Amino acid sequence: MKLNWSYRLPKERQVGARVPVASAEAVLVAFHYDKADFYESALVALDRTTGEERWRTTIPHVITEPVTTPDGSAYVSSFSGTVHAFGSNGEKLWDGRCGDRNMGKPCLVGNDRLVVAEAGGGASRTWCLDVRTGAVVWAFENQGHSYALAANNGRLVHATVLAKGAGVRLHCVERSSGRSLWAVDSTEWIFHPVVQDQTVLIGARGSLRAYSLQTGELLARLDLEDQEAIDGQMLVSDDRVYFGTDAGRVRCAVMQNKRSFFKTRLSLESAWQAACEGGIRGRPAMAGNALAVLSLEDGIVFLEPSTGQRLSVLKMPKGDGGGLLYDREWLHASMGREVRAFGPG
Repeated sequence: MKLNWSYRLPKERQVGARVPVASAEAVLVAFHYDKADFYESALVALDRTTGEERWRTTIPHVITEPVTTPDGSAYVSSFSGTVHAFGSNGEKLWDGRCGDRNMGKPCLVGNDRLVVAEAGGGASRTWCLDVRTGAVVWAFENQGHSYALAANNGRLVHATVLAKGAGVRLHCVERSSGRSLWAVDSTEWIFHPVVQDQTVLIGARGSLRAYSLQTGELLARLDLEDQEAIDGQMLVSDDRVYFGTDAGRVRCAVMQNKRSFFKTRLSLESAWQAACEGGIRGRPAMAGNALAVLSLEDGIVFLEPSTGQRLSVLKMPKGDGGGLLYDREWLHASMGREVRAFGPG
């Protein structure tokens, strides 16, 4: 792949980037930075082919990675407790207030619901908002700091670190009402789920786990060496799960349904692992026929998906945060104040 364009957020100090997100005509990147002894953020929409800035808006706090809808609207949460909605040209649609706690990344559910969970100290609720107006539809008492949400088949799942050292709980709630459908407690920390059909895959301290979306039953578990943590988001591609660990490794696990005389059992088995200097930023991305991961020291590393063999590297400037987006044969990477776009060639 070749570098087609790059963009640098001007002027600001101590800039960190979120993972790029694709909309209909643009690539959106959220930046946060120091401002007058506090924080400010910028949500920037860049032309996907030229990198030209289409619009930019500032928000007086730290914001999360945005989510987008097919019409180009964008939704982003703020650590001030507010969810912000913008149209395809950057015009403000609404602000939805959800108390005064930090808000995690929003999750779109169907065409009419946006769900977001509180994070950090004092967090205790998961909120559902109307996409059109920002009005609160329901609030669920999750009882602590929550990680990313995932949704499928009318259900929402997320892991919560319960207040006062009461452990960690994986919640499943009904999309329409916020009613709890099941909950599973864990003695080990669990982080960001991915829902694949009727299976919830979630990384943990020391393991990768698979739960039933319908019942919460533990279906399979892959133990990791030395209590490594899968504390970033994962990529699921066919029967393979790709993820980074806090030990600076990229790993691949294979999901298989094994048949016996009486039933079919899901298994998770390790396929390969590869070292990446400085740890993994964001989630892995499938870029054509290669697996791409972003590391602080190496830049963008391309690996053979079935073996983990290193194929090539693209350099990136060092900085805070960041991640990868592969969309329509273009690979976009953010780190610090910079976004780079690589196309075929």
